[in-house]
Amino acid sequence: MNPSDAIASLVAGGMTEQAIAAELNVNQTTINRIRRQVVTPSYETGKALVDLASTVARKARRRRA
Repeated sequence: MNPSDAIASLVAGGMTEQAIAAELNVNQTTINRIRRQVVTPSYETGKALVDLASTVARKARRRRA
């Protein structure tokens, strides 16, 4: 999963760009630019996005089980 896909997954799961930005301590505009692939995130931000999406997906699966 790449950072743009991670954002799409989080938004599809109900998170707003603003909520994602707050979790990562970045600006909402940064999240929007990454989502639109206007900018490439730093390694740290990209990894944090992928990790957050994985964690949210894991929690969602546990709730369904």
